[in-house]
Amino acid sequence: MTLRQNLKKYIKRYLGPTTVAGFLGLGVYGDAVHSRRINELKEKAKTEQAVKDSLQQVSIPKIKNPILNVEYRTDTLEKAGSTLLFYSAGLITRYYVENNNSYRMQLPYFAHEEWHHHNDELRYRTRYYYTPTEYYKLCMHDEISANMAAVLTARYEYLAAPTRAEKKKIIDRYKKSYMKFYFDEVAAGRIKPESNNPADIEKERSLIANGTMKMWMEKYSRHYSPTTFRMLQRYVGRVGLVSNSKKNYKKILNHMYTIGGVNFADYFIQDIETKDDKVLLAEQLPKIRFMKAGGVEIMDIVNQNYPLMSEVGLDKQLEIFQHLLISSQLKYMLRNKTAEELEANPQLVNLCFRKVINSAYSDKSFHNAVHNFPLFSVDRCKLNARDKNLDKTAQKMYTFRGLDLTSMIADFSVQRVPIKSYFDNISDNVNRCDFMFEFYQYPKLSAQLERTAQSSKKNNETPIPPKPENTEFRPRRSELLHINLPNLREPLLLYASKEDNQMIFDEIREFERVPQVFKNCNTAAQEAYLKEHQEYIDSLKNFQTTGRVDIRPMIKKHSRTK
Repeated sequence: MTLRQNLKKYIKRYLGPTTVAGFLGLGVYGDAVHSRRINELKEKAKTEQAVKDSLQQVSIPKIKNPILNVEYRTDTLEKAGSTLLFYSAGLITRYYVENNNSYRMQLPYFAHEEWHHHNDELRYRTRYYYTPTEYYKLCMHDEISANMAAVLTARYEYLAAPTRAEKKKIIDRYKKSYMKFYFDEVAAGRIKPESNNPADIEKERSLIANGTMKMWMEKYSRHYSPTTFRMLQRYVGRVGLVSNSKKNYKKILNHMYTIGGVNFADYFIQDIETKDDKVLLAEQLPKIRFMKAGGVEIMDIVNQNYPLMSEVGLDKQLEIFQHLLISSQLKYMLRNKTAEELEANPQLVNLCFRKVINSAYSDKSFHNAVHNFPLFSVDRCKLNARDKNLDKTAQKMYTFRGLDLTSMIADFSVQRVPIKSYFDNISDNVNRCDFMFEFYQYPKLSAQLERTAQSSKKNNETPIPPKPENTEFRPRRSELLHINLPNLREPLLLYASKEDNQMIFDEIREFERVPQVFKNCNTAAQEAYLKEHQEYIDSLKNFQTTGRVDIRPMIKKHSRTK
């Protein structure tokens, strides 16, 4: 057989079927891969569509009730005070002062007090632990969030106004109030409450959050400061001094600022910066280990002696601050001893002082607290150089039960403190004349503090004490009344339907149609109005005086027929 024939036979027998099968197999494999790829794409498309369908089928949270019926009572006062409404123990009180129409009924102010009720329901004042600074700030946040609820209620009044002229009336009404920051922007068209544009919504919410905080800090924080600090003292008296509580603070903050379903705390540019000296001091006390045992009593002693800080010059502030803490701890240790016992046992005073001073020297937390407390403040230091009042002021701090404790302490020296001040270090290490001392001590600081001191004197003149109130007069408190508000406890700002908003608008418009005379505080004018409208006499006579009826249902009938 020739070579050619053998080769042809070999190819036919071996290579032919294999080659054909290979090509056929490759074709079948390619079809299978292609088919599987198509099936995968189909499955992916089905999955994506299922996700879209499920998202569409997710039910938007339904508003249970867009209207909140709020109970309140009326107190008739003899004379005006600083409060229009007041919340306490679950009940809102509306004050009524004859012929003073600044006490007129307005929905935003009811919403303000109702939000205090909302905040209080979590019992944040009694159930949770905070540092003194955090509790102090939460008391301020309680007020700020209540003001936000008022702004949002006024915003609903604006949206409910049916015409441009009516909307302008709402703007003009609140541009004269603390809500000016918001309604000025609405009037200028920079804030658009009606807009559904996400950018406009975010811009508005940011203004409400940061604008309300800025307004309150500038306008009301100083006014509320004494009351807030008294609340801090009561809180510390109940729970003691706490050094860390960020988790609790954040939880309560989110509760307070979730208004209408929106957490306005997320829009804050920054949190409140507390600058109150006593609060900053209360924040440092729980960090000093040897002073923790009697935190509440020590805090009271520190606050009693704190005003003495202002008697000492700038160059001795660090020394007098340390004596403030050391003398407070010493008095706490001697709290159970009478003056007679101390006079009979001066060695006890000496022994306790040695124990306190040794703790101050060895306790790093004492050093950290002293260094972290801001000492340069016009409110608590004199501006003269090389102060000579240190001995006399320190002696006052160590006065206890009419006794001078320093006279019972062996080798007591006011200058002997754990931490030397910057000025003392200069004095110890630098040979210099008095002129150089003045130069080092006051490059530009003294002049700046002096200017601040002069301006603060103008702003902090001693107020005229109020005349004593007539204790014989007892306010008349009405039975419970009712008023309807937008229910900001519900997520109205996120999920309210057209029907929900319409219910809110209807309620607001009904309140707007209540004759203004019944919102004001003039009983004679109300009686004159009733004489002209006989149909009101049975239900509305003496309404503001007795507060025994809810006038809104009565007004509805008249307003519709009219």
